[in-house]
Amino acid sequence: MNTFLLPQLTLALPAEAVLGFASLLQHGMLVGVDRPVAVLPLLLTLPGFTAEYIEKTVQTIFINGVAADSFDQLLPAGSTLALSAAMPGLAGAIFRRQGLHGTLRSQPEAKVAIPQSASGFITLKLFNSIATDRIRDLLPHGICCTGKRFHDFAAQREYLFQPPVAVSFADQPLEFAELLQTVAKCPLLLVTANLFGNQIDPGRSLPCFQG
Repeated sequence: MNTFLLPQLTLALPAEAVLGFASLLQHGMLVGVDRPVAVLPLLLTLPGFTAEYIEKTVQTIFINGVAADSFDQLLPAGSTLALSAAMPGLAGAIFRRQGLHGTLRSQPEAKVAIPQSASGFITLKLFNSIATDRIRDLLPHGICCTGKRFHDFAAQREYLFQPPVAVSFADQPLEFAELLQTVAKCPLLLVTANLFGNQIDPGRSLPCFQG
């Protein structure tokens, strides 16, 4: 999936303001694949995700709403992968990957066979400290999402788009009301950020996994 062909929304904002966009990652970003890929190789294609960080920080994995224990599980296009750091309480203990209380989970429904050659997008959702850790890496390099998801995120957070933040679409500046109208019409959207005082390589964007 070539993200360069998607309509692009660009945010110019102070570096300290980028954390306000961390919850966008909970709404789900799209990662293009041309065939099924395991969780770990998929994550390693993303800015800021190293093997050490993944092993240490990613404590809870949900694949299509079902808790998983392994980074080796294959994800075909159309899958939803949700990642969380350690969660508190009994729920956190039950859903923690390879946790001692994993037997308390409810049993997942039978899986539906998906063609192994299918290409498309995997939806990746990041929660709690993983979202705040990685938004500084992901947003400057480009986050692919549906226009509806970005609209729903932005509609509840007008304060994030006030000056000195500037928004442009296809190199044309947008006011907040225009932003909502524009993104609502986009099936898919590439959202990038230029952070004040930071040097970002403009030639790098999130890859399509072809491993």
